[in-house]
Amino acid sequence: MRNKIFFAVLLIIPLLTGCVKKRDLSQNILIMHFLAEPLGLHPTNDNNSYQRTILGLTQKKLLLTDIRTFEIIPDLLDSLPEMSEDSLTFHFKLKPNIKWDDGTACTAKDVAFTLKLIKCPLTNNPSNRSAFENVASIKLYENDSLKFSISNHKLYFNNLRIFNEMYILQEKFWDPQLILRRYKIEDFEKKMDEEKHKQLSDFIQSFNHVDNARLPSKLVGLGPYRIVEWSTGSSVTLEKKNNWWGANSDNVYDKQYPDKIIFRVIKDMEPVVLALKKEQIDISTELSTPALDKLRKLNYFNENYKSEYLSSFIYAYMGLNMKPSSDRKPFFTDKRVRRAIAHLTPVDEIIEVLAKGKANRMSSFILPMQDDYNQNLPLIDLNIEKAKQLLDEAGWKDSDGDNIRDKIINGEKIKFAFTLNYMTSPVTKEIGLMIKESMYKAGVQVITNPMDFSVFYKKATEQDFDAMLGSWSSAAGPEDPRQIWHTSAWETKGSNFVGFGNAKSDSLIDLANITLNPEKRKEIMYQLQEMVYDEQPYVFIYNATKKVAIHKRFENIELYTEKPHIILNNLKLKDSYLHQPSNY
Repeated sequence: MRNKIFFAVLLIIPLLTGCVKKRDLSQNILIMHFLAEPLGLHPTNDNNSYQRTILGLTQKKLLLTDIRTFEIIPDLLDSLPEMSEDSLTFHFKLKPNIKWDDGTACTAKDVAFTLKLIKCPLTNNPSNRSAFENVASIKLYENDSLKFSISNHKLYFNNLRIFNEMYILQEKFWDPQLILRRYKIEDFEKKMDEEKHKQLSDFIQSFNHVDNARLPSKLVGLGPYRIVEWSTGSSVTLEKKNNWWGANSDNVYDKQYPDKIIFRVIKDMEPVVLALKKEQIDISTELSTPALDKLRKLNYFNENYKSEYLSSFIYAYMGLNMKPSSDRKPFFTDKRVRRAIAHLTPVDEIIEVLAKGKANRMSSFILPMQDDYNQNLPLIDLNIEKAKQLLDEAGWKDSDGDNIRDKIINGEKIKFAFTLNYMTSPVTKEIGLMIKESMYKAGVQVITNPMDFSVFYKKATEQDFDAMLGSWSSAAGPEDPRQIWHTSAWETKGSNFVGFGNAKSDSLIDLANITLNPEKRKEIMYQLQEMVYDEQPYVFIYNATKKVAIHKRFENIELYTEKPHIILNNLKLKDSYLHQPSNY
C-alpha cells in the first residue's frame, strides 16, 4: 500500500509544478539580488552598502559622485557651491521647485534641520556623525529660502565631498514642533545633559527608534521611488512616484524607468544561480567567481544575461582585535603575533582557489589602483616557519604536547584557540576553513563562527570578537583614513573595530586631512600606511572583482567600478519585452 501512495504522489508532483506561475518578463519590474538585507534604512543612523543602494533611489543629497566619471555633481543643488577665499565656507543654493511627497517645498530649513540631526550627540549615528565633525555652522538667508552657507572649523581636503553622504530630511515630517530650531549647530559641539534638554532628548529618542529604520511610512524622501514593502529576510520593494518633482529632469540619476524595483535577499549562492537560470532575478552584483563561471557555460544564460568581471574599490581583510575587552583573551595584543598570523594566512591560495585568480593582492588599506597606494610595502608571504619563530618569541609555545600553543597570562594558561567571525556565505566559509587549516600547521587553532550580517556587524561595532573577516568599500577619490584608523573611531565604537592607533598615527591622519596639496598629502599617507603595515591590525586578503549579471531585457546597460555598479533607475525595459505575452 505504501508503494502505491508513493507512486501516486510522484504522479501529482508534475501536475502541481506545471501549474506554478512563472515570472512575467513583460512586466516593467526590476529585481535585484542582495546577499543580505539592510540592517536598517534610517537615513542618518544606518550605514551599509545595501542601505545606500536603496536610499540612492528613495532619498536625495546635496551632491553625489557620478559613478561614470567619479566627479562630484549637483543633486539637489542648482550648481556646485562656491568656496570662500579661506576655503572654510561653502555657499549653496537648492534647485527651485523641489517638492516633498506632501507637496510642500524643500528649503534650506530642511538642510539645516538635517545637519543638526547629524551633529546632535544624542542621535544614534556615531559613524555618520564623525564624518561631519568639522562642520561648524550653517547660515540661512531671509531673502532667499533656497540659499545657505556652511562653514567648517578647519581645512579638510574632503570638506565638500562629505555632502555626498547627507540625505536631506523633511523638517515638517520629522519635527512638526520645530524643536531643533531652538538649537544651533554650535550647541552640539559638546556633550549634552539630557536632563537639561529633556524635550530635545525625548525627540531624538523617538527619532532613533527602530521603526524609523524599517517602516515604509517612515522612510519618506525626495527620491524618484518610495518604499512600499519590507518583507523581513526576504525583500524590499520600491515603486516609482507619480507626479514626482524631478520627473522632467534630464539627469540620468532622476530617471524612473522601472515601475517597481525589488531587492530580493538570497543568502546562499546555489539558490542565486538557480534564480538566474530561471530568470527570477534581473541583476546580481554579488555572485561568487565559481557561480558566474558555472553560469557562463550555459548558452541560454549567455543569451539572456550580460555578465562581467568588474574592477572594484572593495577589499577583503581579516581584522585582529588589538584591544580586547576583559572578557576576551588577549591573543593579538603583540604585533609579533599579528605578523605571524599574516604569515599563516594563505592569501595566494585563497585568490587562486576561491577567486579563480580574479583578484589582486595588496599590502595596505589604500587600493593599488589609487594614487596614494604605497608600493614600497612588500606583500607578506605564506611562511609557516617564520610564523612559528614569531610566536615562539612572543611566548606562545606548546607546553603540553597537544599541538596547540599556549601561554601563561595573568596566572592563567591560555590556549591559542581564537574565534573567527564572518558573515555567512559560501566564499567566506571557504576562506575561514582555508585559514583554519593553515593556522593549525603552526599550532594555532581557529574556531570558525558564521553569523548573519546584522549579528556580525553588531559584534564588530561592539568590538566583541577575536578576529573577523570583513570587507570595506572605498572610492575613486582620495582616501580619508579617519573613519577606520583614528583612535577616536575606536573610542566611539565607530569603524575602527580592531583598536588600531596611537598619538603618532592620529597626528598623521589629522595632518593628511588638512593638507590640500596632493603630493604633500601623498607623503603623509605613505607614512601612515607604513605604520599600519608595521602594526599589522589587518591581514589584507585581496582587492576583489565584482561578478555581475544583468538581464538583457533592459536598455541602457552600463556597468561601472563604483557602487552600485549600475544606475538602476535608468534601466529601461525594451519594447520587445513590453509586447511579449505573459509566461505561464
